[in-house]
Amino acid sequence: MEVEPVKVEIMGNEYVLRSPAGEGHVRRVAAHFNAKLNETLRSTNTTSTLAATVLAALNITNELLQLKDQQEKLLREIEVKSEKMLELIEQGKD
Repeated sequence: MEVEPVKVEIMGNEYVLRSPAGEGHVRRVAAHFNAKLNETLRSTNTTSTLAATVLAALNITNELLQLKDQQEKLLREIEVKSEKMLELIEQGKD
């Protein structure tokens, strides 16, 4: 299956992106990045596009890592609770 190119605009510049996730996903990613970039520009005193881009990327990376940590914690909790439930089920069979 061929991946179609998707034109998006980031900071007034047009980019052509391709993703097997599809056009809607590409547009969502670009919109999220634009929002984070604009948020960074508003909340800092920088006028440098490069500095704002790096700061936005760092903020997004921080959010991603926090979500991954939360996901790992939840998976561990699910695993512990599942093991306890299995033990209770096994005890009930006796």
